[in-house]
Amino acid sequence: MKKSPIFFFLVAMLWSTLTTALNPSRDYSVKPEKYGMTYKEEKVPTKDGATLNAWFFELPKKTTNWIVISASGDGNMADNIELAGQFLSAGWNVAMYDYRGYGTSSDFAIDPDTYIYPQFLNDLNAILDYLRKSRAITKFDLYGQNIGAGISFGVGCNRPETRKIIVDGPWIGLESMKKKMKEKRGKDVILPFGYDKKFEPMYACETPRPNIKGIMVIVSAKDDLINPNDTKTLKCVTTTFVVSGSTSNAENFNADKNLYFEKISKFLMN
Repeated sequence: MKKSPIFFFLVAMLWSTLTTALNPSRDYSVKPEKYGMTYKEEKVPTKDGATLNAWFFELPKKTTNWIVISASGDGNMADNIELAGQFLSAGWNVAMYDYRGYGTSSDFAIDPDTYIYPQFLNDLNAILDYLRKSRAITKFDLYGQNIGAGISFGVGCNRPETRKIIVDGPWIGLESMKKKMKEKRGKDVILPFGYDKKFEPMYACETPRPNIKGIMVIVSAKDDLINPNDTKTLKCVTTTFVVSGSTSNAENFNADKNLYFEKISKFLMN
């Protein structure tokens, strides 16, 4: 049966909504053991009383290279297992975690009309503190997508242990995202109270951060919310990878997985 143009329009609208809204999933569609991956599932406490579920993947050959993956806000960390495998192949141990309200982390009410919660900053900081305490890691790299990209940028720039940051489709500032969501998607989003501006990407590295050896931005050439011109406003970015084959930032990894990780590996190893 031939599908009408209206069908494709509705699918596109649904996809754009899912990739710009908080959409938690409690159930893991798959777990790493299905792919023969060795990992440890550990519970990580936050300073404000939540408990996060986290997966830690350590290479057989001991290394101090660690990358922490912060998810997009759509689904849960199980959606990033393939990414974890790619980082492992590149020679990095991997830490993945679920924000509160996601996966089997602590209960937390998520309003889909809220763009982001400041508590998610606490969640990433808790994982980084846990790495220091449980594995004596004093240097780490961060990777994030969408919501997690902005969080990784903001938290990473304010942690002395951060070495390199990779952000895929990062939001730039809360007020600018609210404006764009209204203009481009016709959606009124709620901004949280208490979100410290120094953790918004546009302000995060206004002062020099000598410990950070590089920040890589990955962005679609065609995304309507966050495009290459937007990311030019981010200070201290050292590498930009514009993905010409994707129509939105949600598709950046799948557009060309080999090229995607060639760029990331080169950035991490330089």
